[in-house]
Amino acid sequence: MSKKFDDLDFKILELLLDDSSSTLISLANSLNIDKRSISRRISRLKEEGVIRKFTIDIDWTKLGMTMDAYVGTRTSVGEELRSKMFEFFNKHPRIVSVASTIGAHEYVFRVICRDTHDFRTRIGTPLEPLTAGLSSSVVSEYVKPPDYKPLLRLIAESRVT
Repeated sequence: MSKKFDDLDFKILELLLDDSSSTLISLANSLNIDKRSISRRISRLKEEGVIRKFTIDIDWTKLGMTMDAYVGTRTSVGEELRSKMFEFFNKHPRIVSVASTIGAHEYVFRVICRDTHDFRTRIGTPLEPLTAGLSSSVVSEYVKPPDYKPLLRLIAESRVT
C-alpha cells in the first residue's frame, strides 16, 4: 500500500462511507479543515482510483423485487457456450454483479428478482443450458449488512508510516 494516504484521507473515506452525498462544507466542518483541502483530497483519492464512484443503497424490496439470490455456476464445455453465458450475464438487468472465482464455482453472480417464479423463468431456465449446473442461495436475511468502516480502519492502522 502506498504511504501517500494519511489519517485525513482515511477520515474522509470513513465519512463518505456513511453518506457519499456529503457536501464539502459538511465534511470540512466534521473534520475542522477548509473545504478546498477536502476537495483536493477527494480529487486525489478519485485520481488514485481509491474512490471509484459515489452511489446510493437501494432497498429493492420497496420496489417490488423481493428475491435476492447468489448463484454459482461453472461453464459448459466449449467457447461458444461460454460466450453465450457471458452475453446473458451482461444483457440481463436482474443480474446485478458477476464475479469469476476460485473455489467450488467458476462464477458467482447476484440476482434480484420479483420472486422465485421470476427467478426461475427469467434466469434459471434460460441459463441452465449454457452452464454445467446452477447452485442458488436465496437470501432470507442479511446477518451482517455491508460495513466497510472496520476494514478501512484496519488498513489505516496497519499501514507503514
